[in-house]
Amino acid sequence: MRDRMSEAPAVKTIFFSLFLVCLIPTAAAQQAIVDQFESRSLTLDGFTLPYRLFVPVEYDAAQAYPLVLALHGAGERGTDNERHIRPHRLATSWADPANQAQHPAFVVAPQVPPGGRWTADRPVDQSDFNEAERTTLAILDSLALEFNIDPDRVYVTGLSMGGHGTWDLIARLPHRFAAAVPMSGNADPTQAARLLHLPIWAFHGESDTVVRPFGARGLIQAMEDLGREVVYTDCRRAPVTVINFDCPGTLSNMALADAIEAHADLIFTSVRNGGHGPWAVWYDHPLLADWLFSKHRVDPGAIALGEPAQGRVWTGVETITWTAPGPPTDVVEVWLSLDDGAAWEQVDTVALGEERFALDTAAHPDAALARIRLVVLNENGRVYGRQTSPPFTIDNAGDAPPYLAVDDEPLRFGPAVAGEVIELTVVAADPEGQPLTAEVFYSIDGGGTFTLARSVEIPSSVDPQRIPVDVAALPNSLEARFRVDVSDGTHRTAALTAAFAKETPRLVDDAVEHVAGDGIGTIALHVVDPNALTSHRYRITFDDADPSAKTYSVDDLDLGTRVLAAVPLSDGVRESPIFDGLSLVVEDLDAGRADLEETGWITGDSDLDVSIAGGRVRIAILTVQLLDTENDYELTVTAAAADTSVAMFGMPARPLFFTVTSRSDGLRREVVFQDAADDGRLGDGDVLYILEPDAEGAPAPAWELRFTATASTVLPEPGDTFLFVPVHKLSSADVFEFVAMAGVSVDERPEHDGRASLSGYPNPFSDRMTVSYRLPEAAAVTIEVYDVLGRRVAVLLDRAVAAGDHRVDWDGNAADGARAASGLHL
Repeated sequence: MRDRMSEAPAVKTIFFSLFLVCLIPTAAAQQAIVDQFESRSLTLDGFTLPYRLFVPVEYDAAQAYPLVLALHGAGERGTDNERHIRPHRLATSWADPANQAQHPAFVVAPQVPPGGRWTADRPVDQSDFNEAERTTLAILDSLALEFNIDPDRVYVTGLSMGGHGTWDLIARLPHRFAAAVPMSGNADPTQAARLLHLPIWAFHGESDTVVRPFGARGLIQAMEDLGREVVYTDCRRAPVTVINFDCPGTLSNMALADAIEAHADLIFTSVRNGGHGPWAVWYDHPLLADWLFSKHRVDPGAIALGEPAQGRVWTGVETITWTAPGPPTDVVEVWLSLDDGAAWEQVDTVALGEERFALDTAAHPDAALARIRLVVLNENGRVYGRQTSPPFTIDNAGDAPPYLAVDDEPLRFGPAVAGEVIELTVVAADPEGQPLTAEVFYSIDGGGTFTLARSVEIPSSVDPQRIPVDVAALPNSLEARFRVDVSDGTHRTAALTAAFAKETPRLVDDAVEHVAGDGIGTIALHVVDPNALTSHRYRITFDDADPSAKTYSVDDLDLGTRVLAAVPLSDGVRESPIFDGLSLVVEDLDAGRADLEETGWITGDSDLDVSIAGGRVRIAILTVQLLDTENDYELTVTAAAADTSVAMFGMPARPLFFTVTSRSDGLRREVVFQDAADDGRLGDGDVLYILEPDAEGAPAPAWELRFTATASTVLPEPGDTFLFVPVHKLSSADVFEFVAMAGVSVDERPEHDGRASLSGYPNPFSDRMTVSYRLPEAAAVTIEVYDVLGRRVAVLLDRAVAAGDHRVDWDGNAADGARAASGLHL
């Protein structure tokens, strides 16, 4: 759809999931293959290039063989003529006996000298071949004279620096090679138009920091924009400057094999967490050799399609026509797509010389945007030509569902939606040309539930149409999503957009009264429509029957009606459904922490410092989400060993000279004890994890207690007791009330001088502060906390933020994993 908008051929993307199985040979087996490569060299204009050559074991001069050119990486440069083929499967995978049994082929692997490169210093359109490339091409020419090499089945592959060389060679000589397999190499997206005919299977790690994936991905996407169909095996199309973006899963071998069977000739394997490699796994991909050796040098003029023409309406039996200069005995596969190229079905195979094929359109469902593809194969069954028709319509008797495509790239790739109105661009076409009803639904939970946002009548058209949607009147969410439905009155077709962030700036009021309970949370009133405010009093109550999925409800006390029911708590951005011109952002305590007024040593005179943490903590090499239970605990020091810790997280069980008891039931709790002094007693550097049963009843860490002492610290003695009282989260005992003042408008806000502002409350605070700030326009925002010595204590925010009023919380207990020191902070 993106390409129709730019008047280029339509582009479709295929997604599946991959379970990769490969067998990498042992070092001995790898060396045995290396030993079968002949050691050679060639000198051209005074420049000598050593190379290794594998000749098929049962080479027959009467038979033409394919050849694979393998270009090594920078780490394999040298003059020994071996290190470039020994450590990797770059060259040896093609010479492996298993592959040679199916695909006997020559393999040639040249080696550039130290400091050499496969590419020139400047782009393709500003430079010529360098000496290494010229000599490599001379090697290919010399081998073609010495052996029976099939000129239509010469392939090139390379890794890292050799990946650069692969991209460079095919850009300079787009019709020299039958296919290319670049791995972890940098590419030039400006060369896309030169490579539209060439089969390419590119590999790159999305987390590669040696050679960023931007160039390779950019070139693949540039070819996609020009009409090539891409099979993305892992990470789908994304902004070329983004790492690890939108990787929904990997392609199954079965699904990938089906795509290859349908002649997929542009494949991009960009592994989400892959670094610079893994080349051994990639070169031994179970489908790679079959894919590569099935390729024949493509002739762009092999076939010219006549009918169907752009915009034709076909019914009954219609004739597909073409002209082709090839041997009449070659064959043409006829493929049909009913969804603008998203999926293809092979209809038949006919002789190339027929130059026509009668298609019974009544044997297929009607389609508003159908396409025909012709694939030309030689006598050996290898593809050397293909052409795809522009879209046309199939309309026979009966009524068929409309076609719908939604362009969601502005949502997937753009910044957070913050404006008043957004325009959704759709292609909506009915095979019968009937007018359509388009309904736009909106979700704040990633597509779990939807509400109607807009309904509009639109004409049937294969051209893009825009549907404006008032997003300011929709709740904010980090998981927003649209669903568009189109109906012709009989049939309905739906399409989902990707999830996106929607953060419309709001007038924010926090004048909420806590009238019952002792739970800690944050409630913000967001004014969506000031004119709809009622001045009524509202009450917020909570349901914590499922502590992991708390909800709240809102009642209008003046009318005695419930206006919101069972709304999940927020992530800090997601708003409630809008009511009476308002929406709410109700957040629970984000991470458990101690009630500092109640927590401390209650018997004895010890002043051993205890820092208590909930939320996510680091234990050994693991990041663990603590349970954050709300029990009160007493830690009592004993004269003799009174308990034993639990062995967990690599920490051994050990006798303990203290006990931990829950005040809720009077029972002891098991603990994990990281004992700095290895003595079972509490002291400097010790870490204690209190265990509670998780949802499955298994013991899991609920709280982390860290102990810190100095030379003057009074350590605890037998009989001393430490009481830990956690702050309570929101619960069914909590009740809040507020009044939504009517008559407030945006124009009545205090005059703002156009500059950003920042404030914090409460001030002073004991453990938690809310930092409020205002932006006159969207900006990149960093909020940091420093102590009076200029040391950074915490980073509260570092990202792009929309214009408007915002806030962020600082938990002084969580600053750099420990409680921030008392005193002045900036």
